[in-house]
Amino acid sequence: MIERIRRNERGFTLIEMVCVCLLLGVVLTGVTTVMVGGSHAELQNNNRFKAQASARTVLDIMRNDVHNACAANVANSGALLKLAYIPSGDPTQCGASAANTKVLWCALSSPTTSGRYALYRSTASTCTSATGILEADKVLSSTLFATASTISVKSRQTVSVSVPISYAQSVYGQSYTLGQDLVLRNTVYQTTGSTTACPATASNTTCTYGLCPFGGSACYPPAIQ
Repeated sequence: MIERIRRNERGFTLIEMVCVCLLLGVVLTGVTTVMVGGSHAELQNNNRFKAQASARTVLDIMRNDVHNACAANVANSGALLKLAYIPSGDPTQCGASAANTKVLWCALSSPTTSGRYALYRSTASTCTSATGILEADKVLSSTLFATASTISVKSRQTVSVSVPISYAQSVYGQSYTLGQDLVLRNTVYQTTGSTTACPATASNTTCTYGLCPFGGSACYPPAIQ
C-alpha cells in the first residue's frame, strides 16, 4: 500500500511547466504595459506642466516691466527687448540717456540644453548671462519680441511677446507657447522718426507723454539710449 502511494507522487511534466510559464508571461506583460503606460502619462503631464508654469511665471514678470515702461525697442531679430523708465519724474526724457533706468530682456543660448535658448532679465547696460538673471530655460526660439514701428492714433505703444518652452524628454511632454500683447501704460511718443532719442533736457519738446493724439498721423516710439 505504501509503495503504491509513493509511485503516484509524481511532479509536473515539462508540458505543464511550459503552459504555466506562458500564462504567467501573458499576465505579466499586461500588467507591465499598464504600469509603463501610466508612468509615461505622468511624465508627459509633468513635463507639460513645467513648461506651462515656466512660461506663465516669466510672462508675469515681463508684463509688470512693460506696464511700467515709457518706451520699448526690439532688436537682434526679436531676441532683445529694451524697456526705458521715466527718469526723474519727467516723461519727456524717456530713454534719453544711457544712465537712465531701463530693463533688458534677451534670449541667449541655453546653459543646459544644446539647440535651445534661455531668457534673461538684466538691469545693467547690457544683457548677458553674466549680467542678467535667468528667468526661463529650454525656450524653443530666440524670436520672442515684436513692436510696431509706429503707434496707432488713439493708442499707446504695445509689445507682442511669444514664449515657446518645452521640457519634453524623448517623446514625452509637449511644448507650450504663451503669448500676449502688452501695453505700455506710461507711453512716450514722438511725431518725428523712431530712431531719434528724447533729448535729455528739461526744455525737450520732441517727446510727448500719453496716447498718440486723436486726428493726427501715426506716432513713433523714441529710441532708447
